[in-house]
Amino acid sequence: MVRILELCAVDFTAYHLLRPLGVALREAGYEVTFCCSPGEGLDLLEGEGFQTATIPIARSYNIYRHIVSFVRLTRLLRHERFDVIHAHTPVAGLIGRVAARLVGIPMVVYTAHGFYFHEGMSKLVHRFFVMLERFGAMLSDLIFVQSEEDWMEAVRENVATAEKLVHIGNGVDPTLFGSDVVGERADRLRREIGLKEGPVVGFVGRIVREKGALEFVRAAASVKSSFPEATFIMVGSPLKSDRDVCWEEVHRLRDDLGLTDVLLLTGYRQDVPVFLSLFDCFVLPSYREGMPRALLEAMAAGLPIVATNIRGCREEVVDGATGILVPPRNEHLLADAIMRLLHDREMASSMGQAGRNRVLEQFDERKIVGLQVEWLGRLIGEKLQK
Repeated sequence: MVRILELCAVDFTAYHLLRPLGVALREAGYEVTFCCSPGEGLDLLEGEGFQTATIPIARSYNIYRHIVSFVRLTRLLRHERFDVIHAHTPVAGLIGRVAARLVGIPMVVYTAHGFYFHEGMSKLVHRFFVMLERFGAMLSDLIFVQSEEDWMEAVRENVATAEKLVHIGNGVDPTLFGSDVVGERADRLRREIGLKEGPVVGFVGRIVREKGALEFVRAAASVKSSFPEATFIMVGSPLKSDRDVCWEEVHRLRDDLGLTDVLLLTGYRQDVPVFLSLFDCFVLPSYREGMPRALLEAMAAGLPIVATNIRGCREEVVDGATGILVPPRNEHLLADAIMRLLHDREMASSMGQAGRNRVLEQFDERKIVGLQVEWLGRLIGEKLQK
């Protein structure tokens, strides 16, 4: 049986993003092992019958910690002898590919959930990260790229040949979202959080600076002046590996702006589809994204979107049709866009339905997962024939 190692940095990624692929690969007859830093997500995968391995992988620039992770991963690969290593996220992706080639893993695959080089970087920093990606690509047999803009820039920057770079997109399971799906759970949640009548503006994601969390809070204060009955909900929290004090800043800013009673900070929740059913619009003011899953989940739930006009977001959201795109780091235009949706409920409803249709047509997770299984199967077949 062909053995595949799915490698990433944190357990959140392994469980929430990679699990559907793991399930599909297992159903296709492969033996799948997940490897990442320890955490609840890895425990949940083990509970579902997947083999797991724990290696702490830091999301930082700490070279010493990366060396320790590299040594431990190399030992694991030598002991287990996987046929395929499929790496995800920048640090785990680079460490994993180097270790795989050193040990002699037959097939090495990487998924770029979002290249680290992006618009807004200085030319020198941009060039540095392009060079790192070129190095990683030399060690890869196949590179899946979620964002089409990422794919185009990778080709333009000669990160790898177009034949090695495969644009796969991103997706969610649309059957999990929508008021008709969550049913009475929405009423129970409404009572649980004491949600009042009035429009609800929502955010789901890591509460960190680059997700635009502070801009969301500041925009909420502006929206509240025109819609005093509005409630704002931020679902999520920072990961332990996030090097960010934004969580504390959000709490302080909420109190300073007089939003204590109208801005709910839920922390990490596993009932995101139910929360989405309570929202009237969804906001994601990120500075940088790959292909944000949170937007696709909100679109699958039939919500109109306000997002920043950056790579990934503009690939998912059609400005003026499924939502409104605004410049990043601008809470004033962010607030204006939110108020446009709250003022014009007919337009908001039309955008929400168009977003749901767009997910069904282009961002169905089952299609994305099937495409990866197909490409991995093709690579495995070619290598096994040699």
